[in-house]
Amino acid sequence: MADPQPFSRPRDLPENTGSLLSMRSVSKGFQTSGARITVLDDLSMDVFAGDTIAIVGESGIGKSTLLHILGTLDRPDSGRLLYNRADVFEFDKKKLANFRNRTMGFVFQFHYLLAEFSALENVLMPGLIQGMKAAEIREKAEVILNRVGLTHRVNHRVTDLSGGEQQRVALARALVLNPAILLADEPTGNLDKRNSRQVHDLLAELNEEYNMTIVTVTHNMELAAYMNRRMTLVEGKLVEIEQG
Repeated sequence: MADPQPFSRPRDLPENTGSLLSMRSVSKGFQTSGARITVLDDLSMDVFAGDTIAIVGESGIGKSTLLHILGTLDRPDSGRLLYNRADVFEFDKKKLANFRNRTMGFVFQFHYLLAEFSALENVLMPGLIQGMKAAEIREKAEVILNRVGLTHRVNHRVTDLSGGEQQRVALARALVLNPAILLADEPTGNLDKRNSRQVHDLLAELNEEYNMTIVTVTHNMELAAYMNRRMTLVEGKLVEIEQG
């Protein structure tokens, strides 16, 4: 695989295309020990189709909070989240859940796989939840497990897989419905260097092959170097980092 590309601005888009996902004036805070802590402060950002974005920085600055709001797993105190110009937080509970399941793929530091089930059964879950026919989602699951290099481990239980294999199953589960956006929170945080590099390479390949939009929160600067945009949070606002 080619070396990570240096920092670049978002790729050029056709005139009037606009962003895929936009935060507008989003604020979020938490009440602790009698004091309110503002984590996101009137924050706005645009994510374009095919973007790869790394959000980096110290623990506690709000990176995961930002990612959870982008993924509609949490709601802001104020502000809007627009997907193709529709404010998704105006959706009712059922419509929002369907939007999240169809549009977003999630990978976390802890894989959250069902230990008593096989790799294939875990990857089937999003499609079954969506109401797809078992045969249809099984075909998709087998294709994506092959794509992440686990053809030989399809029927193995999660407990029989290595840490790197488990994380690739989690990635396959996130990708099985072909989401427009992949959101990853410390996806290599529990992996050794070799397995981390495999996940880095796979994310880069998926972006290149499918123009998949990826937003990841990470402390791993090697992973961040694979992304075409890098950002951090300063006093609740996003600051884009340019490579010097």
